[in-house]
Amino acid sequence: MLTLVLADSAPVVRDGSRALLASHGDIAVLAEASDGRQALAETISHRPDVLLIDLDRTELMSTCREVRRSAPKTGILVFTDMNDDATVVAAVRAGVLGYLPKTAAEQDLVRAVRNVAAGQAVFGPHVASKITKLLDVPQQTVFDELTPREREILELLVVGLSVSTIAQRLAVAAKTVRNHTSGIFTKLGVASREEAVVVARRAGLDRLVCQ
Repeated sequence: MLTLVLADSAPVVRDGSRALLASHGDIAVLAEASDGRQALAETISHRPDVLLIDLDRTELMSTCREVRRSAPKTGILVFTDMNDDATVVAAVRAGVLGYLPKTAAEQDLVRAVRNVAAGQAVFGPHVASKITKLLDVPQQTVFDELTPREREILELLVVGLSVSTIAQRLAVAAKTVRNHTSGIFTKLGVASREEAVVVARRAGLDRLVCQ
């Protein structure tokens, strides 16, 4: 019997997915979750073969990383409508084993669940066709996509300044800084300030700031 935890912020989606999967005799849905905290708790408690998940972008990435750390034998299958490049790359880097659009046919979802449970990577056509290219993009090219203001804010984040301090230094509102920060996260394919700083430091941005 293949075991699964289902996590989705939309109750109607959870109901549909549960009914669909339960109709297959070899798949058992052990628990459900509506947010990242519940998803992590249920996954750690049940140690399922698969976590089928879709949450908002930031919560999705943080939950996937925590599951990979706390329940490494559970395969993560993202089942979502989000297919922008930044989200796809961030999900792969967070350790997901599968990424499937919600437009997928029933047989494709069931096949993906079974493959991920077996440890096989599964990516929908919209992802598979571009994922290698996305992951192979030189880091400098990614930084070149930042606007001058985004680059400036990222440099200040790297040296440890808070949002309020950055806002004061640049003479802008804190909300403006947060909006720019969100844009930075999207372009770098990360979900948090900490990840952005790590990516920037790996690219040597901290050395450039010090100079």
